[in-house]
Amino acid sequence: MRKLFLTLFAALTAACSLYAQENMVAFRHLSIGAEAGLHGFGVEVALPIQKHFVLKAGYNWAPKGDLFNTDIFLDTSDLRQAQEEYSSQTGYEFRNKFADESIITSGVRMGLTNYKAMINWYPFSSGRFYFAGGVYYTPDADRNDPFISLSGNTTDNDWAALQELNEREPGQKREMALEIAGKPYPVIEKDGKGYMQSEFRIDPLKYYVGMGLGRCIPDRFMGLQLEMGAMIYHNAVLYCQDMEVSTITEAANGLGDDTREILEYVDKYPIYPQVTLRLSFRLF
Repeated sequence: MRKLFLTLFAALTAACSLYAQENMVAFRHLSIGAEAGLHGFGVEVALPIQKHFVLKAGYNWAPKGDLFNTDIFLDTSDLRQAQEEYSSQTGYEFRNKFADESIITSGVRMGLTNYKAMINWYPFSSGRFYFAGGVYYTPDADRNDPFISLSGNTTDNDWAALQELNEREPGQKREMALEIAGKPYPVIEKDGKGYMQSEFRIDPLKYYVGMGLGRCIPDRFMGLQLEMGAMIYHNAVLYCQDMEVSTITEAANGLGDDTREILEYVDKYPIYPQVTLRLSFRLF
């Protein structure tokens, strides 16, 4: 195993030494890059500040579409029982009736909009291999731009059943709610339907470490880079209906399998893996 590691390291060193790093002249060159990866899409500019170091700044964004759907399960057995008791007492027949459980199908989104500042270190004076480090910053990561969010509406039947029940018993003011660790998170009305939303928010400032192959400042007009790394975040908090949830694991139990696995992972491991393919264009 040791011989294999030394052989691979020697091969990598030799490969990285095949190319002259003549373009790494401090403050003499500039490139612009377009990238795509697990974080979404992005643009950046790169400027060499020393023979071995390149300073980069950029902007990343994730498409605002649902990755997949998951179900939120609400216990509505008490509402079904209230309908039955009212019907038996008054003879009124409800047009919309509850079952023991209501299901809200929600769309799950994941990703952040980030500004970034990075430094690439090329350890070999004539090579393409580099280490990267820096920070990401999301101005609204703590509220308006959450790391993970899911939202959905109740069925027309269940929301109409709730409105009808409250109209028949105006003094009761019953609610549909998701219960987490004994605390109810009521469904709210939005656009004439019942609406529920959960968000996994993190601190606006994140750190990044990674490594890759390719030049930030291409030898010619265009160059390609492949980079792998991880974004490290902290102060992760789960919110449901804009109220903080104290226990993420207990909250995940009320969600679908895919969402539960994601929440349990990001709560236990505050690391967001990154794989990025970047196309760089040398301006001068």
